[in-house]
Amino acid sequence: MKNFKDLVLCNWYSQRVEVHVRADLLNGCLTLAGQDLGPYVQEVWGDLDYEYWYSFDRENTEKLFSVIHGEEVPEEALMRNFGGEGGCRKLREICEIYGIQYDFHSYA
Repeated sequence: MKNFKDLVLCNWYSQRVEVHVRADLLNGCLTLAGQDLGPYVQEVWGDLDYEYWYSFDRENTEKLFSVIHGEEVPEEALMRNFGGEGGCRKLREICEIYGIQYDFHSYA
């Protein structure tokens, strides 16, 4: 698969929260990085922003793209399946259903 960087999956805004998520594919390994901002984040996390990352090794990246039919055009498959405000929830659901492993890191 061809590398890509900064594929925007979500730029969603409401009065209480902003959600921004992007994806990178480097050397066969997928990473999704997100940042939530706004009053809701401050209420929940006690900070103005919450940042998080989903990192997949090569094997699990291939499994994910196989499940979402993204071997040929991974960017389109990621947008189709995980674009928008609920994309990270959908990602976790698919990974749980199909036993796809990832590392998750976050901080507020």
